[in-house]
Amino acid sequence: MSAAHQHTAIMPSGVAAARAKLTTAKRTYLAAKRTYEAYKSKVEPEVAPDQERPEISRRESHQLASLGVEMAQRGEELFELEEAVADEELKAGLIDQNTCTKRRVEAWSRSSSAGDNLWHHQVKKARFEDAGAVRMVDLYAGEIPQLLLSLYKSCDGQDKSKKRRSNWRRDALAYYNGDSNDHEGVAPGNAWCHITGIWHGAKFHKAAHIVPYFLNGFGEVLFGERAQSLQREGNALLLSDRIKEWFDSYHIVVVPVDSSESPIRRWRTELISPDIRNSELFPGYYGRDLDGKELVFLNENRPVSRFLYFHFIMALIRIKDLQCLGWENVWARFYNLRPFGTPGNYMRRNMLLALATHHGTVGLAEMSAYIAGHGFDTPINLTEEETAEAARRVRKLVEAAINRSEKEGSDEGSEEESDEESNERVEEIGEEEE
Repeated sequence: MSAAHQHTAIMPSGVAAARAKLTTAKRTYLAAKRTYEAYKSKVEPEVAPDQERPEISRRESHQLASLGVEMAQRGEELFELEEAVADEELKAGLIDQNTCTKRRVEAWSRSSSAGDNLWHHQVKKARFEDAGAVRMVDLYAGEIPQLLLSLYKSCDGQDKSKKRRSNWRRDALAYYNGDSNDHEGVAPGNAWCHITGIWHGAKFHKAAHIVPYFLNGFGEVLFGERAQSLQREGNALLLSDRIKEWFDSYHIVVVPVDSSESPIRRWRTELISPDIRNSELFPGYYGRDLDGKELVFLNENRPVSRFLYFHFIMALIRIKDLQCLGWENVWARFYNLRPFGTPGNYMRRNMLLALATHHGTVGLAEMSAYIAGHGFDTPINLTEEETAEAARRVRKLVEAAINRSEKEGSDEGSEEESDEESNERVEEIGEEEE
């Protein structure tokens, strides 16, 4: 018997089955891709720069878009199966947790790109099916159907006629009275950290966006038209630079101390990533010391509850999606002890469910239990495609904010960047998707 056959014989059944499905999915995807590219070359052939491309008929355009949808859907399925293979190999002991998480992140990134392509082809297909009744929404462009205007109003982030606040950190310090220069007996040049409850040197201090600034244009989609603005100080926490990096990367969450309190005045941190437990913040102070620690505020101002709820929900979704070490314990803990117990209309219910169930991360039953009493319905009905696309884009922008935090030292909320610059970054991402 060959070595290959011997290896197959001893391979765990779960791994073998997952790999077999992946192999089949690869063949299906490559076949769909070849079909799409062949038809595209036929109806949209490459021409010299000084030549005009031949006109493509409506029927041909619809067919090309349909083939594009098929190719993108097969791509999404393929990359989701890559995650399944990683999970089975982890269960079988063939790879470690870190390798599994890395492979899931890479597969999710590829699946997100396939989602970009799927939306692009779905929009084109819809336009060629009935040009007068297109309802597919591009959240970055101005093509917003009248039916969805109240939901998507001002969500393109491209209205630069409005005055932008130029200094996020300065305004957050003023809102929370966190500048040492405003306190007697405190050395100048320091700033307050809500989580450590101590003063830090200004150069080691940041004003964190609770909901990533990339999502400025999605505020109404997520939180409703009457929600507080994401560009105001209620979307900020004052943090040391290291803690801000952990908060931005969803290693820690901030939840109410008392779930029955209304309005919520007291908040505490919860450590949901074992990776930072033994990381030293400064001499004698470690990540584990943050677990359960109550935040310390210097005045009566508090962050907006719905924004901290969004951060909490996204943290739960991410650790399960990436199969992070210990995610089962975190979910079990928060399932039995609901930190956001006070009923509150924090987010649109359909967006909450779409964020959680998109990509097959969380089951409807599981998520419905978590959001009970915290989601509100809207009279405006979104199509399944629109809701899924909005959820995918929110998740993609959250990941973009995390990546930037990890790669660039988490300085997007510093004094050097204004809200206008933040919105320009949102536009850049939208242009990349086109």
